Amino acid sequence: MLSIYKFDDTVGTMKSQDKIEANVWINVVDPTPEELAKLQKKARVSEDFLLYGMDPDEGARYEYDEDSDAHLIIYDMPVAALDPKGRATYQTVPLAIILTSTALITIDAKPQTLLALFAEGKVANFNPKLRNKAALMMLYKATVAYLAYLRDINKAREALENKLQTNLKNEELYALMGIQRGLVYFMMSLKTDRNVLLQLQRTNPLRLNEEDLDLLDDILIENQQGTEMAQISNSIINETADTYSSIISNNMNGVMKFLTAYSIILTIPTLVFSFYGMNVELPLANMHVSWIITIVISLVIAILLGFQFWHRKYF
Repeated sequence: MLSIYKFDDTVGTMKSQDKIEANVWINVVDPTPEELAKLQKKARVSEDFLLYGMDPDEGARYEYDEDSDAHLIIYDMPVAALDPKGRATYQTVPLAIILTSTALITIDAKPQTLLALFAEGKVANFNPKLRNKAALMMLYKATVAYLAYLRDINKAREALENKLQTNLKNEELYALMGIQRGLVYFMMSLKTDRNVLLQLQRTNPLRLNEEDLDLLDDILIENQQGTEMAQISNSIINETADTYSSIISNNMNGVMKFLTAYSIILTIPTLVFSFYGMNVELPLANMHVSWIITIVISLVIAILLGFQFWHRKYF
């Protein structure tokens, strides 16, 4: 699907249209072969760039095509979804931004809420005519989105930790594991995104002006902040997981120690009764109250042994 937008100077907002012309933004979502051919012909985009943009496993990077005078920026952006059990999961998807001499093109496999903000005119001063600035604004929004998702992750982590303090359940531990997986995705994507931003800053292949370079600096600052937040959250989760692993192990040791102590105590009556069940001459065996005596002997030994276990804090 091709969605074409152009900034209307009369009303000061984005407007949708069907014609591909100069100074438009073309948002490409899961395009058909016919739409790809249309883009190659009318927007002058190379086939390789389009294929790169549709690859869901493409890593963040920058590339320039001399033949079509087009710039390709692939930037990882965060997305959230719900798993089958209704828990929030976090991951990243590549967003391809192509800057040609006449148009700004974005390519994604699925419709993204982030890009919908630009299409609906909810981002101030967004104008595809200023292609460099418009592309940087998209990168800025994608980077800031990491911070919003990281705040949500921290809230979810704190809620899970509160539940785990009162009751250790596998459900909460699985949810904590899912959050940690999302943080790993975020940290890796933030790192590769930063490499792209530093390349744009260092070599300036887009010929950014001073205002655009300031915006690029802001993106780098937000990226650094997101990286630090993700690393701190991941460290906290690692420490939390280690702590609860130690607690579970300690509880298991306590249970095993308790069961072992009681097993030993319960073995005493069996030993005493076994002795007096032998077909040999034993002390007090011929008395009418010998069965009471065996019970008393068993209880005395069990109580003394139980006192020793209690004194040594075995239970």
